[in-house]
Amino acid sequence: MLPYMMNNRWPGEAQVLVLGCLLLIAAQRCEAQNLVPNPSFEELDVCPYTIGWQEGDRPLGWFSWLNSPDYFNACAQAVNGADTLVGVPMNGWAHQSAWDGVAYGGGLAYATNSDYREYIGTELINPLQIGTTYYVSFRANAAWGGTYWNTSGACNDLGILFTINSNAWTAPFPWPPGPDFPIRNYAHVYSTEIIVDTVGWTLVSGIFTADSAYRHLVIGNFFSNALTDTLSFIPGAVETSAYFLVDNVCVSTNPEGCDLVGIVQNVGVGSMRWMQDAAAMTLTTHWPGFFQYTVEIFDALGELVYGGKAQVDQLVVSTGSWRSGIYVAWATKGGVSVSSKFVVMQ
Repeated sequence: MLPYMMNNRWPGEAQVLVLGCLLLIAAQRCEAQNLVPNPSFEELDVCPYTIGWQEGDRPLGWFSWLNSPDYFNACAQAVNGADTLVGVPMNGWAHQSAWDGVAYGGGLAYATNSDYREYIGTELINPLQIGTTYYVSFRANAAWGGTYWNTSGACNDLGILFTINSNAWTAPFPWPPGPDFPIRNYAHVYSTEIIVDTVGWTLVSGIFTADSAYRHLVIGNFFSNALTDTLSFIPGAVETSAYFLVDNVCVSTNPEGCDLVGIVQNVGVGSMRWMQDAAAMTLTTHWPGFFQYTVEIFDALGELVYGGKAQVDQLVVSTGSWRSGIYVAWATKGGVSVSSKFVVMQ
């Protein structure tokens, strides 16, 4: 995935990029704490019995932050049989096994002619530290094949937003409306690509540096319909709706603390793309319209690990001999430069 990220300058600046545990000497073992409580929604008080993420019907520590997302668990299937709307793998929205354990969450991410959204959120175990780099990831699935509701497509912009204050809907059943949570047209980490996989789980991941002491994490599509791209599963459909499933949420100061394989941070101009293939252990640059551009890649200590020139508009760099960690790549042609931060996991 190519999540949207903030610009990070590297060469020529009088600063040190602090990467927490990454730069400690090998003798000092770094614990990779996940700051997200109940990250795979496995812990619960009561097996979910109905839709709506209501009191007594949601995973511990998680709340609706807007409207009526849903909580799915295999225990509902065991108790109520295949016709339950909130079971795993079969439910009202999809036929999907969990990525981790036996549970996952879900909510509406897009509906034609309406900016209606459903969000789920939680309070982090510890507040984020200003100036600290964080690694963020979760798994997402485009819901399809449910027993009751039929989504007709998929969308992009699904991501994570961090906030200082809570917007949790804590009212008991029956649910009165909670506080509104307006469209932001911004998220700290999100997928710019449409999540179309209805069978497997798509990794959405990224890196960002905290600019505030955020205490809460929210998941959903925080962009308006006008800024959201969609794909219809039904040819000729007049309207499109997209419902997402989410599992295995992670926030960590350690690049090995979250599942970041394949993440690339793209910053710059034009249509420059950095594509990482974790299996082939390669990084490919693609800069249409630019030829014989220079590529330099630096490790977390600022040491140059690769320098070369693309003869055409694409260059493949082998990362097989590199250590696990953060790298920053720069591509330059004339007075134009673009940069990318990525993670190598060996």
